[in-house]
Amino acid sequence: MKRNFRKYPLILVAGLLALLCLPQVHTLGPVNFQGTADAGFFNNDLETFEEVIDLVSEKYVYPPDHKKLFTAAIEEMIKNAESEELTLSKNPGVNTLRYRNRATQYKLTYDQNHDWDELQKIYYFLHDQSRKEITKESLESSAIEGIMSSLDAYSQYMDKDSFQKSMRDTEGKYGGLGMVITMKDNRLYVVKTMHNSPAERAGILAKDSFVSVNGKDITDLHIQELADLLRGYPETKVTLTLLRPSEKRNRTYTLTREIILINTVEYKTLDDQIGYLKINSFSKQTEKQLKAGLKQAKKDGVKGFVLDLRENPGGLLTQSVKIASHFLFKGRMVVYTQGRAEDDYHEYRGLYKDSLHQVPVAVLINQYSASASEIVAGALRDSGKALIVGENSYGKGSVQTIFRLSDGSGLRLTTSKYYTPSGIDITERGIVPEVRIINDVAGEEVPDSDKTSKDPALPSLNLKVSNLNKFFEKQGVALNMEHDATVELALRILKNTTVASKKRSMEKAREIAANSNY
Repeated sequence: MKRNFRKYPLILVAGLLALLCLPQVHTLGPVNFQGTADAGFFNNDLETFEEVIDLVSEKYVYPPDHKKLFTAAIEEMIKNAESEELTLSKNPGVNTLRYRNRATQYKLTYDQNHDWDELQKIYYFLHDQSRKEITKESLESSAIEGIMSSLDAYSQYMDKDSFQKSMRDTEGKYGGLGMVITMKDNRLYVVKTMHNSPAERAGILAKDSFVSVNGKDITDLHIQELADLLRGYPETKVTLTLLRPSEKRNRTYTLTREIILINTVEYKTLDDQIGYLKINSFSKQTEKQLKAGLKQAKKDGVKGFVLDLRENPGGLLTQSVKIASHFLFKGRMVVYTQGRAEDDYHEYRGLYKDSLHQVPVAVLINQYSASASEIVAGALRDSGKALIVGENSYGKGSVQTIFRLSDGSGLRLTTSKYYTPSGIDITERGIVPEVRIINDVAGEEVPDSDKTSKDPALPSLNLKVSNLNKFFEKQGVALNMEHDATVELALRILKNTTVASKKRSMEKAREIAANSNY
């Protein structure tokens, strides 16, 4: 019985643009089911899978290979069945699946309808032969996971809970503990706690490193996986064990999660002239918080800014455009995106007539600056005025769209790539700073030569952290985690400068380099 692959018209309800952890968001509403159902099959089997394969076919940034997609889907269903009685024999012509003394064969081609029929055959075979021990829900989820894993690192299927979390994060609010965390030297530790948060009230301190969460060892966890463990519904509890370096012993805390309003922007003055803006991520709250910082900076008489985007994993594309617009001429390009189709091209330009385009700016980035951070850094670098200082950024040059599926789950799908105004695809190298900070103290390799480079893909100047530390400490500067050598360098580059000039900023950077290289 042949079943035509159904095309579901999707109703656009709302849209939000974003990148990396928080990619471009298009929330899609209920599916309008049309077309003819198979005779005798009035059920919901594999409907979510069909929505996913439809979206991938129509929206993915590259034309999909359906044979590859269905192969990954079937193999993931088989893998997650987890039975010693299940074996798969792969042959050039046909594959044979054996389970509990029964066997079935399937062969995949590049025809979507044919491969759909083959996948259904395996789906029902596994469910029926397991005597329904393998649920249809788990098989469908596995098939979807298989498809997404065959695409790219940023495309992802989200169940209902994960989808709700993703949408909540774009709002800039979450149920959590109120701490900023980071990863360095393969250790996860606290950078700081937020004012009047559960973490601050419990006495958790900066530099405390994580040992376990709810009894689970977090040694091999990625920073995002730890963040997911710490977040949750308000009024729920979580138990943390942290190592306090100053005491050389572990401390255990049981904290109750609260709604945390994420403070994504921090402002302070470094001296009478230079303002410091630290942007931790790009949520809906970011520009509003930036404006508050800029308003205070105006009162403080600030004449230049250090814009710190280090450790910033990204966020909403619309917010990155708004942030960059405060430092660019109105109408100047910030970023452009290109999708699969030639006409799927979008430009984003500076929004504000009353901007700070004449104010000198130094932008700090590192290897953990990604996505929306790279858009801002790339736009300001290409403007020819701001100086970029630090390390090569992460290199995430793809745009994701979040789609809501009819069952309440969601799909984060790569739909286009973005480019800096000068046409640089940052996926290859990331944003390359003009002044590279080499953390030789942490064992980073030092280049053979520190000579000036005319290659735009390479830094113009390399500076070692060890030299900068000695130079600044000799002059009586107290360096710490929040005011390290990179921040002090940026401060000195901008000090006593009244006009945005990359050339002038580079001259001052070279003067400092000459004095610190002893």
